Amino acid sequence: MGNEISLWKDRDEFIQDHLEIIKKSLSENLSQMPEKDLPFMEPHLRALYFETYFLIAQGFYNSGLILCGVLLEALVKEKLFMEGVSDENLEELDFGKATNKAKGMRILSDEELTFFDKRKDTLRNPYAHNNRMKLSKGFEFAVWKIPSQEIVPKIISLLERTQKGEITEEQARRELMKGEPETMTSKDFRPLAQVAKSEMENRFALEIFLEIDKFTRAFAEKYFRPKK
Repeated sequence: MGNEISLWKDRDEFIQDHLEIIKKSLSENLSQMPEKDLPFMEPHLRALYFETYFLIAQGFYNSGLILCGVLLEALVKEKLFMEGVSDENLEELDFGKATNKAKGMRILSDEELTFFDKRKDTLRNPYAHNNRMKLSKGFEFAVWKIPSQEIVPKIISLLERTQKGEITEEQARRELMKGEPETMTSKDFRPLAQVAKSEMENRFALEIFLEIDKFTRAFAEKYFRPKK
């Protein structure tokens, strides 16, 4: 246990650095996110929504997208509860079974059911089960292969030349990537799955959240508004 590496040397400095990262994400994302409060929703749904909202706003895209799927599942189950399904029965239903039950009870429109099914298959299930290979499907990368016996000496040599000022960092990168690249996917090289997943999140997490936000607000207006 004595060889463990600490995450920080100065806790206050670590906190300040982390706050700066969050501040940067908030500055970039909040201008694109909803400013208006939600329509009427039960406290547990509001809490779930705003936890999702702030995870996305702060750049925690993986966690935020997981909660996007959880939020959609909670919306279906809340509608089922309003139609008489008990909490005990709801807790036995996963997302798919909940939407199927709602379909059988004819309590949601075809468009709503289609939206839930789409996001169940493309968001809720892959993220809940950490299916990186499925999430990274379709992403391709240009890669340069270096024989394993050559990679460490080559990197050390380039690092030494950079430190001596013989070449720049950009020149070192070009030297390392000489030759023609090959196209690879996560299926070819497993570590690319995480790279592709992160790239997808950076590109599309906010867009996905905004789509779910719009759906959630419309769903709440339609089904959760108190009757006069």
